[in-house]
Amino acid sequence: MNTVAIVALAAAGSAAAVNWWALATGRRGVEAVAKPLASALLVVVAATAGSPDELVRAALVVAVVCGLAGDIALLGDSEPRFMAGLGAFAVGHAAYVVTAVAVGTSWGSALLAVPFMAILLGWRFLPETVPGARRAGGTVLSVAVLAYAVIISAMVLTATGTGSVVAALGAMLFAISDWVLGYDRFVRPLRGRAHGVMVPYHVGQGLLIVGLALAT
Repeated sequence: MNTVAIVALAAAGSAAAVNWWALATGRRGVEAVAKPLASALLVVVAATAGSPDELVRAALVVAVVCGLAGDIALLGDSEPRFMAGLGAFAVGHAAYVVTAVAVGTSWGSALLAVPFMAILLGWRFLPETVPGARRAGGTVLSVAVLAYAVIISAMVLTATGTGSVVAALGAMLFAISDWVLGYDRFVRPLRGRAHGVMVPYHVGQGLLIVGLALAT
């Protein structure tokens, strides 16, 4: 990790902490600045951390830029903005898959993530969240949610397959964040939902970026 990446990562952590504080105190204006700022700083981390080859670097930056776009979309709560955010994050997860495969994925190692994903998908997501999405937005929304689950599962498996414990942990935290978001939106509101989504999202994405950037 060079100085620029370390400073950008620390600044991203500070912006994320401000976002968590804004969520706890209901300061939507602060949240609207801090949330995308944290992701923008993570773009800098993705662009400068480690010394990966060109494909890894490019795919990693695309993944984090898509996360930034998704964060901006999800500052609103309407269904069109939710779908825009879902699409942006899906493309981002696909880019993370490309990054992990370019780093080098051992499918034997990737299988270590299967029990985690089986529990995450089997516990309430498939039996409750997907039907809830169907009730909320019909077949189109439920299919979109299922497709998103497939791509994030691929992201967790390939990140784990790189052999980087940091990347694997980050990917799993990212998936937990999305599980909380989906359950809260389509099944029932969860106490502490905002922090249940954003804390594992920020920590997970930071770990994922660093793990993949330093894995080569």
